[in-house]
Amino acid sequence: LDAFIEVLCKNFTKYQRWTEDDEYEIVPRPKQKEFLKRIICSETPMHFSEVGSGKTKVIMPLLCQIFLSNNVEAHKYLARSGKLKDVLVILVPEHLVPDARTQVFRYCLNLNFREEYRVHDDIFALMHMNVALGSMKRIFVTSFNQFKKALTYDSICEKVYSHREHILVIADEVDDFLDRNKLVFNICSNKSNAFDRPTLDLFFEASRAAYNGLNCSDELLEASKNPDYWKQLVAKFKAIHSEIQDASKSINKSFGIFNEKTLRHCSTNIAHDIEGYKSLIARPYESVNRAMPGSYYSDVERTIFLTYVILTEDIAKYHDLFQAERKFISFEYWSEHFIHQLDFDDLVYGHEKLSEVVAKHPETRDGLSRYLYEIILRRMEIRDKSRSVNSIDVVFNFDCIGFTGTPFLDNYPTFGYISQGREDDIPDLIDRSFYAYTSEGLPTEAFEERFTLFQGQNNKVDAEYICSDFIRDSTDEMATLESIFLLEEGRAAEANVAANFNCIVDLCGIFKRSTIHDVRDLIKKHFGPNRFQYLYHIDPATNCDRVLCMNSENDVQYDEEFYRYLCKTYGASLRDRVFFFVDNRNVIGKDIPFQLGYQRHFGQPLFTKSIILAHDVDDFSKIWQAMGRSRTMNDTVFSIYKSDIPTDMMERCRGPFDIKKQELTRRLYIHNCDCRMAGNISSIYLTIVALFNQSQNTFYFCDTIVNTFLDKMEMTITEKVSGLEDQFANKITLNAVLFRILQHILIDKFRRSSNSDVANTEIPDDVVNEVIEELLRQIVRQKFEQRKASNDVFDEYITFLSGEQRSLMEISYTKQQQKQKQKQQNKNQDSDAMGIFDKENRLTMTFKTKNYFETARSFETDEVKMALNLPSSIPILTVSYQVDDAQKEINVFPTLQFLYSHHIHGSYISDEVQACFNSMKKDTSHFYRRFLEAVESQSKDRMVVEGNGVASSSQFGIKVLVNFIRQNPQYSIAGLNEGVYVIGMKDQFNAHSLPHYPLCDRIQYVSDEMGFVLFDKTDAKSVDRFGPYFIEQYILLEVLSKQEIAQNVMDYYCNHKETLQRGLDSYDELQGKGFICWRFLINETAKAIAAAKRDTPAGNTHDDNEEPSTPKRPRADGGGVAEADAVADGLAKQKLDI
Repeated sequence: LDAFIEVLCKNFTKYQRWTEDDEYEIVPRPKQKEFLKRIICSETPMHFSEVGSGKTKVIMPLLCQIFLSNNVEAHKYLARSGKLKDVLVILVPEHLVPDARTQVFRYCLNLNFREEYRVHDDIFALMHMNVALGSMKRIFVTSFNQFKKALTYDSICEKVYSHREHILVIADEVDDFLDRNKLVFNICSNKSNAFDRPTLDLFFEASRAAYNGLNCSDELLEASKNPDYWKQLVAKFKAIHSEIQDASKSINKSFGIFNEKTLRHCSTNIAHDIEGYKSLIARPYESVNRAMPGSYYSDVERTIFLTYVILTEDIAKYHDLFQAERKFISFEYWSEHFIHQLDFDDLVYGHEKLSEVVAKHPETRDGLSRYLYEIILRRMEIRDKSRSVNSIDVVFNFDCIGFTGTPFLDNYPTFGYISQGREDDIPDLIDRSFYAYTSEGLPTEAFEERFTLFQGQNNKVDAEYICSDFIRDSTDEMATLESIFLLEEGRAAEANVAANFNCIVDLCGIFKRSTIHDVRDLIKKHFGPNRFQYLYHIDPATNCDRVLCMNSENDVQYDEEFYRYLCKTYGASLRDRVFFFVDNRNVIGKDIPFQLGYQRHFGQPLFTKSIILAHDVDDFSKIWQAMGRSRTMNDTVFSIYKSDIPTDMMERCRGPFDIKKQELTRRLYIHNCDCRMAGNISSIYLTIVALFNQSQNTFYFCDTIVNTFLDKMEMTITEKVSGLEDQFANKITLNAVLFRILQHILIDKFRRSSNSDVANTEIPDDVVNEVIEELLRQIVRQKFEQRKASNDVFDEYITFLSGEQRSLMEISYTKQQQKQKQKQQNKNQDSDAMGIFDKENRLTMTFKTKNYFETARSFETDEVKMALNLPSSIPILTVSYQVDDAQKEINVFPTLQFLYSHHIHGSYISDEVQACFNSMKKDTSHFYRRFLEAVESQSKDRMVVEGNGVASSSQFGIKVLVNFIRQNPQYSIAGLNEGVYVIGMKDQFNAHSLPHYPLCDRIQYVSDEMGFVLFDKTDAKSVDRFGPYFIEQYILLEVLSKQEIAQNVMDYYCNHKETLQRGLDSYDELQGKGFICWRFLINETAKAIAAAKRDTPAGNTHDDNEEPSTPKRPRADGGGVAEADAVADGLAKQKLDI
């Protein structure tokens, strides 16, 4: 093996360019060769190599070449658990996938080991029937989340599970892979929510109270079905609001708010993230501060509250929504919220933007926010089903090799440990000889010795910690940046040295609202136009290294050609001409080789002094990575801006000196070790889930508690959590190996706890099993916020396992639970939405014709078109509703073309549906005949108890019995008769095709997802008779599209039915049919009725023919109800002239 590594490293240089220094650009060093051999031969699966050691550029490509080789000794070590490996999976963070693919292709596509092999750039190639594992060696290059997502597909699981002993997983940046906040990946199917008006009102009141620091009305909460839930929710909202304050004011937190001003932090393409911006639901940040539409919030409740925050703080985002929905503001809503501030016509028919309305009439903000907030929440999707795979599942099921520059990992057993059925102490997943825990109480010398081991070759780093508390009070980002410049110059003057700094690393995302041109302008203003010539930055659209010219708009790529130009132009003074602005999205930069080349050429570092803006980032791993952005750490001086530094400590650490001798370094480093060892409640819960998956021989977990907040609201959560903990306890405790693993993990954590009460607790052997089982149950309860304090040692245990969490509410960011569906699919994103239908849910139809173009000219001969119009006789949507004592049912049947869309759930296409369409013959008349017979049979079977046609106050008691349609589809729907509808694609039932449609005589009217009536032959203008105004039409709109017009119609039907019918009776339909013409049909009628009731004395009659001329009413200015009445009276007598 030693000789083989030497040969490989020699050949490796031949892939490199020959530089001007008469040497290859990259030559594997002896230390890298030693590290490569250690990775292959060591029994420890995870390995630490300091920042800048060439893990991605050198080690990973050489590992791939060794895997593809037939070197016997190498494959003996790579076998790990005993089986030879023929599949290699390369896992890297998503942003490193393109670079990893490039490296693997470059070094592995042209090898000849006299064996056939394949290199795949997509893990989903496993779905192809020709990709058979075991037939040859295969390499897959993918991201962490894509691999987890692949393991939720049954077809891939069938291939991989039986072959997993022959698979080797190599994880780069393994600390990110096992980060406690990024362990799990959920793949979800979503559904519409069923929030009623009272629930939406409660969400609004709770959000408003928490945002404004007020108490929610006890009377309002007590009137709800579950007062305890809403009281807890208000407290939770207040905790979240307190938590996000820095984040919402541009200081980074990992759960920051996504809005227009943060778009420059996109990691992929701007267009994709603008789609995320346009989404009405609040969006989070993934990882540090990188906007990613598909990432997670900890739960739906957080999403709901942050949506209110966005609506309040970034109201301009909702201009389009307001313009589309303002015409549906009812006269009653205006009377309640705007009567003294805004004219009704200006509000409903006006053209002013939302922000302009609020600016002119600040008192309207609350009413408008409530109106829009309820629309947004009604359209919000919630999870329907969910499968999840977490990183611990991967470690438990595959032999893994990992490496990282920040080696702080929680400890887990390996696949070999589990498959061998071992019950001894779990070996360290990574060398922990340099870890330092609070419980150890290390003397100074011992700590510095361990820290030196962590530093590796970067063991002479000088740094200075500077208090950054002043940033909290700053509202202007460029003023903050200038303050930092002045502070650096002031401290340099005190030390009587030059203020030579040319690099800023914005670790915490302070400057996320500013553009690179803002930074350029400030640098020119502060240092003068000639101090720096160029500004290095990362392009937000392409994520490429760029250089912006200070004195022009030229923005060029920072590549080798431009670097050579800089060296020839400026020589050793190059570092005085380029300012490096590194934002927190950047992990690996193309400038790194140039840093090393510059130091070799000129004997000095390219970064003279680097300013690290850590501020509220307490994770020392992230701070060290930000410092490692300089590959010449021993020669670069660092200023680390950190908040909450004790005053006495600041006095003792003035000026840069050895970082390992600094008090704050010790505190941050030990805190980092403590936190990584303890994890949090999500990480220990996911460990239990992974152990349960082991007992079920599966990679993924099907979540049984899908929407925690709904279960809490409906008071079913306690029963479900009890069932889940019983399920976990029964399966894990009955398996001795798995139960012993959980025991080892927990006890190992407790021994190292910084809490002496936990660390010193001895659990007697005769009760240890009972204690661990009870702890398992309490962890599950705590995860779902159902645990109550027990006032014993278990309180201490749970507090310790919760990490920084200090309450029952897990309000900190986690990738465990709710995700909002990503509206736009993008290959560069780890999408969380279920996509391709399973094989059993695919319907294949084939038609043969001698001349397609000839047959397609006529509807009668075009078999494909005829087939696409065929309706299924199995309902895709069934809704029951109640009109007083009449229980009725609506069935919606899809056309074949509607099934050929992304609007349905694949599970609808069952064997029965497939058999239905496969029975089609050339003559389709028998198909339609069977369809009508089936519909008639279903109509007879359903129980309908006739009543008086008055809706109940609970909005019809709508129940969705069957629904395979995704939320917000684009469709047209044809009404055949009461309770029977056929749904097709947007333009399927158009004026040209409808006359040729076999069911044309049966179709009474056609409408679309907005409520526009496209065709009608009923001439029915009644809410109680079948037609475009029939209440069923708007129940379907509510269920499928969540249109505001549907809510208006149902509200009026329940509370103002007389007004509704009166409006219909007087409406001439010149503006169109359907209640989509709400403002012409209802609003004027409502105003007239309101005025008439106030104006006409008892016993008097009103002449309907009387049409006195009345001037347009003045805007109400708060003069009282009498004035508003007078205004409304005048309008009631005015005829609307369109």
